[in-house]
Amino acid sequence: MTGQEAVDYIHSARGRGKKDGLRKITELMHRLGDPQDKLRYVHVVGTNGKGSTTSMIAHSLTAAGYRTGMFISPFILDFRERMQIDGEMISPEALASCVEEVRREADQMAAEGRQPTEFELVCATAFVWFAREQCEVVVLEAGIGGRLDSTNIVKDTLAAVICSIGLDHVEVLGDTPAKIAAEKCGVLRPGIPCICYPDQDLDALAVIMEKAAEQNCRLIQGNLRAVEVERMTLEGTDLRYRDLSIHLPLVGRYQIANCVNAVEALLALRARGMNIPDSAIVRGIGETFFPVRMEVVSRCPTVILDGAHNESGAAALSGSLEGLVTGRLVILIGMMKDKDVRHAISRTLPLADRVYTVEPLDNPRAMPSDELAALAGEYCADVRPWGKELDGAFADAYDSLTPEDTLLVCGSLYVASDLRHTARRFFEGREIPHSPHL
Repeated sequence: MTGQEAVDYIHSARGRGKKDGLRKITELMHRLGDPQDKLRYVHVVGTNGKGSTTSMIAHSLTAAGYRTGMFISPFILDFRERMQIDGEMISPEALASCVEEVRREADQMAAEGRQPTEFELVCATAFVWFAREQCEVVVLEAGIGGRLDSTNIVKDTLAAVICSIGLDHVEVLGDTPAKIAAEKCGVLRPGIPCICYPDQDLDALAVIMEKAAEQNCRLIQGNLRAVEVERMTLEGTDLRYRDLSIHLPLVGRYQIANCVNAVEALLALRARGMNIPDSAIVRGIGETFFPVRMEVVSRCPTVILDGAHNESGAAALSGSLEGLVTGRLVILIGMMKDKDVRHAISRTLPLADRVYTVEPLDNPRAMPSDELAALAGEYCADVRPWGKELDGAFADAYDSLTPEDTLLVCGSLYVASDLRHTARRFFEGREIPHSPHL
């Protein structure tokens, strides 16, 4: 098996396996010898900000000298992003070897009528690899929810980190922030610290406080008013918090709150006996990179990629644009039809001088660009649907800009990922200076 064959095998389970609580992932891991029980975890849940927060914590633990696994969901550019150790993605060879081990047991379960889901296969593969590589700690981002998420089979949790909670996946998690918070709190374990997003929805916070008390968890919530912002640009934010002078390379006001959450989590781990000096926190956060989170890929004109795909994420995005964007704002957007599209676009599109709508590639959940354009027309007078012609839409949008203008690509992680590849081809073909990360 090659690395690509391993990825193809995991994707082949999409639509075949059905979620059955934690029963199947528990059986699969037991068949594999329960490698997840050999590891310690920082469990990260929430609606928005999980990936950035996970990355900041993991980079800081690596800087502190710990062999640190990181599990994120979903991936943006390469499947192997899902599982990393000390910032390095799993190799194709290691991926193939781990998937082969998982496949032997998963295929037997499937033959007996208990086909694991795609995400269960991903989790199992990651746990096998992290255990093989003897990680000292794994920063584990949940998929959807918490209580019944496949990541929630872990036992030795050092801390639970709850990021911003908003309305998303309401058909699974509930239709209010309070209901969703209850599901997220399913990852709490008796006596561990629970670190809560500093600007949490108040209804969600009330539930988190109740659940933390039930589990005798110390509830820690950072103080945004204690943050001193020294400088904020499209290159990031320089700030002081808890006597730490931090350069946060992730752009956007909402990333300041994620940074505070990560710092509080790291200080909580220090209080539990981990050796995490201030210098490791500063270095780790300063080295954090996360694609399509207010990612600036080119300047003069400015091109920003962002994967915000729900109302709360879009609200955070629009708030971050204020004061950072000058000139005209052109938005290139694609959405998934199963999201709350109207409320999401109501946050960003009123800021636009022109809107291009596209349809994410090869995704049955994609909203047709003409339908999105019809909705977009309620918020912007100049709307141009481009269907699945992502390259053409990007080129036309970019060529319409002056050096002072900004092109924002947003609406879906899938669109941002597809258009990240489009942008790289476009810039390289025209020899336009762009981000070295691109």
